[in-house]
Amino acid sequence: MKKEKGNSLRYLFYENAELLNQAFQTMCEAVNAYCQNNIKEARKKAEETIAIEKKQDRSREVIIERIFSKETMVFTRPDRLKIIERMDKIVDETEIVVRKLLQFNPTPPAELVEGLGKMAENIGKIGIDLKKLIKVILVDFSEGPLYIKNVNDFRREVREIHWILLTKIFELKLEPLEFNYFQNLIKAVSKVADKSEEFADEINGMLCKYAL
Repeated sequence: MKKEKGNSLRYLFYENAELLNQAFQTMCEAVNAYCQNNIKEARKKAEETIAIEKKQDRSREVIIERIFSKETMVFTRPDRLKIIERMDKIVDETEIVVRKLLQFNPTPPAELVEGLGKMAENIGKIGIDLKKLIKVILVDFSEGPLYIKNVNDFRREVREIHWILLTKIFELKLEPLEFNYFQNLIKAVSKVADKSEEFADEINGMLCKYAL
């Protein structure tokens, strides 16, 4: 891939994609640490995720200012805006997950640990593929479908585990406070994958549009 100058609009998108992936990875590390009952590490990774979200917000603001300049890109200005806004909303979902980890830390039941860890692992992979997707579509549409398929496949696995875990928390007959907490946490983690798939599908639609 051609190296971009640090002040180009394309480079700024690359930078934002990198931050998106970092937020995914630190969120997953926070969830994994929590599953291992390492609350100190979970809080540390949660704070890192929040810091990355703020940094990505600032990056988004710079990009929006530049979008309506005379600088050219393969995507129209409205589509550029849609891409960066969607990226921002996905990272917002990672922040919601770690905020929940900072609010309340009941010991996760052993029956949920493996599933939560697997969900986090797949979401980490989604973050990597989203970063690659965003980078390749700015220079070559042909590689986009591979990463879109990967995101959809990983999201499908996350969704299946999500339903299994929700069933398990009913079977465990947890105290109401803990039941509510784990139900919301599982849904929040799954929503990161859901929003990623929606974004990947939108990108697929754009690729079809521009290929005409």
